[in-house]
Amino acid sequence: MQKTSFNQGWGVRPRTSPFLEIMGQAQAPIPVTLPHDWLISQPRSADNLPGGLTGFYGEDVIEYVKTFAAPEGYREGRVEIQFDGVYRGAMIYVNDAFVGQRPYGYIPFSVRIDPYLKDGDNEIRVECRNHFDARWYSGLGIYRDTHLLVGAPLHVARNGVKIRTISATAETAVVGVITELQNDSTELRTLNVVTEMVNQAGTVVAAESAFLAVRPLESALLRQQFTIDNPARWSVDSPSLYTCRTRLEPSNSTGETVESTFGIRTLEWDVRHGMRINGETVKLRGGCIHHDNGLIGAATIARAEERRVELLKEAGYNAIRSAHNPISAAMLDACDRLGMLVLDEFTDGWTSSGVGFGYGVDMNEWWRRDLTEMLQRDYNHPSVIMYSIGNEVSDTGNTWGAIHGRDMIDFIKTIDDTRPVTNAVNPMMTVLHDLKAQVGKQADAGGVNSFMRDLGELTKDLVASDLATERLEEAMSQVDIPGYNYAYGRYELDMKRHPQRLLIGTEGLPNKLDEVWEYVERHPQVIGEFSWTAWEYIGEAGLGADKPAEEAFFGNYPWRLSMTADHGVTGQRRTLSYWREIVWGLRTTPYIAVHRPDITDKESLKPSLYTWSDSVSNWTWTGYEGTPMTIEVYSDAEEIELLLNGKTVGRAPAGKSNRFMAVFETEYQPGHLVAVAYKDGKETARDELQSAGSDVALTVTPDRTEIRADDNDLAFVNISIADKAGTVHVLQNAAVTVKVSGNGVLQGLGSADPKSEDDYAGSTCTTFLGQALAVIRPTGSGEIRICIESDKFSAIETVIKAI
Repeated sequence: MQKTSFNQGWGVRPRTSPFLEIMGQAQAPIPVTLPHDWLISQPRSADNLPGGLTGFYGEDVIEYVKTFAAPEGYREGRVEIQFDGVYRGAMIYVNDAFVGQRPYGYIPFSVRIDPYLKDGDNEIRVECRNHFDARWYSGLGIYRDTHLLVGAPLHVARNGVKIRTISATAETAVVGVITELQNDSTELRTLNVVTEMVNQAGTVVAAESAFLAVRPLESALLRQQFTIDNPARWSVDSPSLYTCRTRLEPSNSTGETVESTFGIRTLEWDVRHGMRINGETVKLRGGCIHHDNGLIGAATIARAEERRVELLKEAGYNAIRSAHNPISAAMLDACDRLGMLVLDEFTDGWTSSGVGFGYGVDMNEWWRRDLTEMLQRDYNHPSVIMYSIGNEVSDTGNTWGAIHGRDMIDFIKTIDDTRPVTNAVNPMMTVLHDLKAQVGKQADAGGVNSFMRDLGELTKDLVASDLATERLEEAMSQVDIPGYNYAYGRYELDMKRHPQRLLIGTEGLPNKLDEVWEYVERHPQVIGEFSWTAWEYIGEAGLGADKPAEEAFFGNYPWRLSMTADHGVTGQRRTLSYWREIVWGLRTTPYIAVHRPDITDKESLKPSLYTWSDSVSNWTWTGYEGTPMTIEVYSDAEEIELLLNGKTVGRAPAGKSNRFMAVFETEYQPGHLVAVAYKDGKETARDELQSAGSDVALTVTPDRTEIRADDNDLAFVNISIADKAGTVHVLQNAAVTVKVSGNGVLQGLGSADPKSEDDYAGSTCTTFLGQALAVIRPTGSGEIRICIESDKFSAIETVIKAI
């Protein structure tokens, strides 16, 4: 079927009643362009439940409406609306007739609407809701793309072209293609199917045709095989893509040609070589990511997804895990283009929801249909190398749960047997009932909060216990590659008990990477580690921050962000990211990280399991002259020398035996801070920080000065308070107001402050550590003028062209 965007021309409002409509008291819909997140613009409150889990955002029931003309030929053919994601409990109506629903908020789906259409204008209405159904920020609305699909009576089915690499060497690749045709007519129909393989230069490198007859009201499959000489194979370092062009002849009434993007690559896994792509072993330098896009909420605008992939790859990641739901189509496309591997996860829970009304309420009825949608969408994407059937599912600790997991795996293999399947298991969850009893004892002794903070030590003992081993045995024996969350303490045990078993760290603490990565490097059976997390997210507020003793895992209001990630919500790398890059062996230049002296209550705060230091890479601390400072220098070198204004502060060992870190103490003086790395007594590299001058002002730096004039592009405009050399003054914070004129709108605005009360959908925010970010969305072709104003500094402008 022919696919076109259906994102324009929508309106949204709180769900209303027919009686209010009749009386003229219903709120008029607010015009929006999809993808759209309603919740991000709603007020946060300490009274909103479930509190810190969702960043103190609330709940609502809303409806989207759109008027559109029936496409030509709708009476004879098929018309569908494809939704890439609606959160949650979507109910779809066309001309007031109910046409379909989808409970799960993260799954793509479509509804057939041609029987409900009429000549002229038609109305589609989509209801959705959120209500105590997520343990992180979910967003609310039609937050992913929508598409109009139109096909003749005989057409290529949606997701109807499946492409797989049968074999591939540098000289020759063999590619199999299965094409599904649907016949909605009451007649036997025959068409010639022409299939062409097109390389990135636009050259047809292989082609074949075949006639296919399809019975009335049935579907039929055409299987073809193609040999491609000198193939450009897809890999992380060389993400070459091809297009499979499917054309029906004689042309049906829509002139249908379907183009499907794919990559030629082989995928193998075994205990001798680990995971191999095109015959080369790949160790997964992975990171978990949530689905939200920070300042623009859950709205899955393609450029936001692409930017995340770009920045993560620049930081050394080669794999992401979609925690804990199917990844967006937009991000899959970006991973294909940019060379990022994907572990695509199905759900966070099975029959037991993490909160009251999560997917567990609907899963038993819907999981086969939902998995089918995910697998059919993912099939052609070379970036997808593995599926996960769940995350920290407590059901895995009993036989009935293990059987349910086996049913899911068996079902997956009927659709896609080309990729391994894992299950991200936290052994602690398999002994949850035993743990609950322990919590009760600890609460009597010293309080639940104290118990939760000591959970790391308890977890070490639990994950390798005989009880955990017994509970895990059946569930882990069913997957292709067992996944462990926070359980690298089981690796030696599992490799000894199961020498033919591969292992993967599906979730790990950020400050333990150096310990875990030793296993990854030393053992082919351990294929990689996914950190928690690679990118900051809304919800699980304050999880990774040092907090007062009365706050357990999550912070009290106004906490909003998790504080667990390598990249902040604005996309800037935290110091942890550079340490990780060194542990991975990807960086030889040392990196200076300075503990913030402006956090005055450090001694009263209790560390989180997910805590990294509060450091920043900056040496501008005006007003703290003479204050004791802690400075970390991350390096793989044998020794680091630290100099302040030309004088040696000290020398300290670094490298692997010192956790790739040298630590120094000195008093703050403005000026020039230098870290010099030595190996065998000779300098190998250095890093430098310079204090900002007094001539600070607002500066503005867009990520691009030209963007596409469509609803899936964005400009990310960094706002800084810096001197003429570009050095940010981290203590010079100010309220800034962003005004946008011309052919664009302000899509989101905010800072990386995890406790900010700023409205991300507003036009004013306060900088954090001297920086903020504005997200601009084009509304058409032409200039977009962005003006940043502040009471403390002179206004500054920048211009972006949408073309």
